[in-house]
Amino acid sequence: MNRNPIVTLILASLLVSAYFLAEAQPLATNAFLAGSPALTAKLTWLSDLPQAQARAKAERKFVLLFFHGSDWCPTCVEMQRQVFDTPAFAEYARQRLVLVDVDFPEKQKQNEDLRRANLALKAKFNLSPESGEGFPTLVLLADSGETVFQETGYAGEGPAEILPKLQRHTGAMGSLGGQPGAKDLSVEEFARMAADKQNVILDVRTAAEFAAGHVPGALNLDVTAADFAARAAALDPHKVYLVHCAAGVRSARACAKLATLGFPNLYNLPGGFRAWVKAGQLVEK
Repeated sequence: MNRNPIVTLILASLLVSAYFLAEAQPLATNAFLAGSPALTAKLTWLSDLPQAQARAKAERKFVLLFFHGSDWCPTCVEMQRQVFDTPAFAEYARQRLVLVDVDFPEKQKQNEDLRRANLALKAKFNLSPESGEGFPTLVLLADSGETVFQETGYAGEGPAEILPKLQRHTGAMGSLGGQPGAKDLSVEEFARMAADKQNVILDVRTAAEFAAGHVPGALNLDVTAADFAARAAALDPHKVYLVHCAAGVRSARACAKLATLGFPNLYNLPGGFRAWVKAGQLVEK
């Protein structure tokens, strides 16, 4: 059957319009779920840590540093979009956090003073000195300047992956009234507490690192091992645990995991075993 060309043209136009409408609807819905500019606007990211710490102290908040590469690190970009650009994070951040952007762009030109300041922060928090390594990393500071949480990496699970960790640690310092968390110690404080044989020195590095040298009397429990939670659950939760790794990143992660398992007495050595050795403390093999 022959159709009128005008009718055929009209039908084709209607079909094309219906197709684009069907395709556009899921995109709009997903954009809303991922966080729209209207909902996530006005989150302020500072680039000056002392300024952020002063604001946090005045507002009784925590400081969150985001170490990332904005124009070359896909995981960093994914974390920004899936976590920081969502309404859930924006609502939490406005109540609890002062945000600090520590960016290491490679394609875009960065102010030289800011670049040097960011490199100094990278060293301060024991991130890998190698270019392109250690991203993304989150560091959470109490208003006193103590590191209460530090973690590198992102698994792509959105706010559900990140927010509970931040909420647990901000609660630990009294803002939310949650579980107790780990208190950071200097090497000297750590050594004094380690002298009490009732306390447990918990080395969360790998077995190979432990065998190469460790704090005398330490117990080794690799936080990166698949059975870490199961082995930790067998420990006495009522004891005091002095936790350390090589440089402070893994020990912060271990303390977070131990806190979720119901360990209330956790003390972390932010500088890790490297700081212990540098301070001239005893080491055994």
